[in-house]
Amino acid sequence: MRQTIGMLIQIAVLAFLPMIIFYQLNFGFRLVVMPTCTMIGIVVFWIGTRLRESK
Repeated sequence: MRQTIGMLIQIAVLAFLPMIIFYQLNFGFRLVVMPTCTMIGIVVFWIGTRLRESK
């Protein structure tokens, strides 16, 4: 079950970050938001990896 949740979290991050970039390019928002979203994405992806690799 943890492996499935971890994989779903990773897929969500990999889908969410390009959507944020697309939104930024089309509509724009404050510059500090992009690095913050990237760091949050990295941490959430790492959590998904840890869940996927757990036994």
